[in-house]
Amino acid sequence: MTKIDTSNSPIRAVLHDTRINKDLKEKQALGATKEADKAASGFEALLLHNMLKEMWGTANIGGGKGILDENSNEMQIFKDMFNQAIADEVVKGEGLGVKKFLKKELSNYQKSASKLVLEDS
Repeated sequence: MTKIDTSNSPIRAVLHDTRINKDLKEKQALGATKEADKAASGFEALLLHNMLKEMWGTANIGGGKGILDENSNEMQIFKDMFNQAIADEVVKGEGLGVKKFLKKELSNYQKSASKLVLEDS
């Protein structure tokens, strides 16, 4: 039986290119998913931080003068850092549900956009 050399065949080249394109698309999809997750987490943390900031505006803590004075720079810095730490920790877990919603919507948007790109080409 004669063995045929397929090392330089056009079919092999097409299969190789197809595999590369598939791998590239998978990597792009994974990168887009990570970016969407990061954006959604960042937005939820920002939203929560601003909610906490507004909630602090309704509370009268300290009531005195000095470092615990509500309007002191120290207290403002403390509250801002505290709000950011709480927001970051809440977002690491289940969060408020905003992150999950945004990830779903961004994913749907990316799928729609990729379909449009494929149709145009």
